[in-house]
Amino acid sequence: MKTYRYVDGEYEIRSEIKRSLFIATVKGEVDAEGAEEFVKTVRKRYPDATHNCYAYITDELGNCTRFSDDGEPGGTAGQPILDVLRKQGLVRTAIVVTRYFGGIKLGAGGLVGAYSGVAAEAVGNAVISQNTECGEIEICAGYSDFSVIEKYIRKAVCSIKEIEYGDNVIASIYVPTDLIKAFSDDVKELSGARANVLVRDGTVYRKI
Repeated sequence: MKTYRYVDGEYEIRSEIKRSLFIATVKGEVDAEGAEEFVKTVRKRYPDATHNCYAYITDELGNCTRFSDDGEPGGTAGQPILDVLRKQGLVRTAIVVTRYFGGIKLGAGGLVGAYSGVAAEAVGNAVISQNTECGEIEICAGYSDFSVIEKYIRKAVCSIKEIEYGDNVIASIYVPTDLIKAFSDDVKELSGARANVLVRDGTVYRKI
């Protein structure tokens, strides 16, 4: 079953390290465009900051990455922030760590520890959710049959997209791709093969 983990929402933490103020802001469910916009938003929020370093992963497989040291010594900020995302197994998530320099230099090792530490703390304070690769199934059934089917749907591993009530009941359901055949077979069996079950083309990732 294909899944991915991400930060569910936007979170911020602040930490003072040797007089420098570090502000880590993390946001999930971002694509490449959304991540860039998030970075711009944080920069506008703290326009007088010394540095706004960031890293993000914007695809489900964890391949589309970008990071920036934003003026800090190479390898001391962006890469450590990215490493936090990878160690936590998070994708479609961006982190910006803002620094207000307090007058005391931290050195390369100190910077790596500071940036990775506050990034990890921000992730630790966030809600982590998981999305699952799903296919969409459309069920068309009479009211009496659907009353039985609905009880099954409410207990099954799936997510209801919508239910329309007309001459018949038409329900659109997201089902994990690995479970589509079993789900479809169960619905047909519960309705005595009277329900029409259509598996739509394509897949999406949904919270189940």
